[in-house]
Amino acid sequence: MAANVKKMIISAAVILACLWVLTGVIDFARVHSFELPIFCVWSTRYLDGGSGTYTGLGYSFEIEGNFIPGDEVPGVTKFTAKIFNVPVLSGVRD
Repeated sequence: MAANVKKMIISAAVILACLWVLTGVIDFARVHSFELPIFCVWSTRYLDGGSGTYTGLGYSFEIEGNFIPGDEVPGVTKFTAKIFNVPVLSGVRD
């Protein structure tokens, strides 16, 4: 009985870790493609409707962009990605 409980706990932990990695990979791929992340909370907002800091579980993005209707090049124009508050990736759209 105890072995089954231990296996269930380990399985649940592995599944949660895989889901965490998957959400992070999806968000990093979207931001690297200059799109807004899906699984993050918009924690610091600017008045243009999209720029600011987006925070996920252990990762975050600082995003700048053109989000006001009528902007010449709409969407994300610059980002910095962090894992546990350490910058790991950044980009600027041409």
